[in-house]
Amino acid sequence: MTLELLIIPVAAFVAAVISGLGGFGGALILVIILTPIVGVKAVIPLISVFATCNNLSRVFIYRKSIVWKTAAQFTAASIPGVYFGAKILDWLPERALLFVLGLTLLGAIPLGRYLKKSEFTSGVKTIVAFGAVFGLVSGATAGTGMFVIAGLNSAGLRGPVLLGTDAVIGFFNGTMRASVYSALGLLTPQMILSGLMMGALTVPGNWLASKIVSRMGDNIHAKLIEALIAIGGIWFLGKALLSA
Repeated sequence: MTLELLIIPVAAFVAAVISGLGGFGGALILVIILTPIVGVKAVIPLISVFATCNNLSRVFIYRKSIVWKTAAQFTAASIPGVYFGAKILDWLPERALLFVLGLTLLGAIPLGRYLKKSEFTSGVKTIVAFGAVFGLVSGATAGTGMFVIAGLNSAGLRGPVLLGTDAVIGFFNGTMRASVYSALGLLTPQMILSGLMMGALTVPGNWLASKIVSRMGDNIHAKLIEALIAIGGIWFLGKALLSA
């Protein structure tokens, strides 16, 4: 128990730094670390509270670079999907949920590479499409920030502009998910308190990330995130296959 009390805050700080550097990846780290501690059914609602705090601190840091119109379009398109995604989370048995998590993480790697290589002109329809898919997937699993990054990247957003706009979308998404999970009985007051305590560590984590975001090479960070995603996906699938 003492080791867990040390691991959780360290993981929260590292997750904030990682997500602050690239817009996603932090939730994936927490899913991998927290699932053995709190269980697969509790980890996703818990992370929704953490994500809300994490994105709020990034909104403040990048407040001058946010494209509010794009953030509003993306968020509005994601709202219906969050509810249905949360219902899927409530309905799926634990083993099936582990398969969903694993396949989602592993599938994100080729999807991200394909979108990065694809050359197409993005508009409102593209933003809305990415928003709708993101809402559905984020309601049922965690670590779906790559859908937001992919959509905003296709719209031509880069650097602080991308990170700030992504943070606004993530903040509202996290708030919606936490509200739905709470209404469905999946998020207890004790879990909310734990998420807020973890969220407090996102302030120094995002501050540190903002200081090094312009110095860290994009290729190095991309490879690091892909490695973490692959490890997480394999771990979840293995746990699902080995479970009774």
